[in-house]
Amino acid sequence: MTTNQTVWLISMIVLLVCLLAALLIYIYTGHFVLALIVAPPIVHWILKRRNRESEY
Repeated sequence: MTTNQTVWLISMIVLLVCLLAALLIYIYTGHFVLALIVAPPIVHWILKRRNRESEY
């Protein structure tokens, strides 16, 4: 598995976990948690940036 594929895999796993957590919190409390939806793109950006820096 290439580094780019690993970055995408980790990002998708984080996204699914955060969406599931946000959905469960919304179902049980009725509160919408924006931080859990904003976090996955930030994690993906950090991993892609680290990947680019390690290539040089």
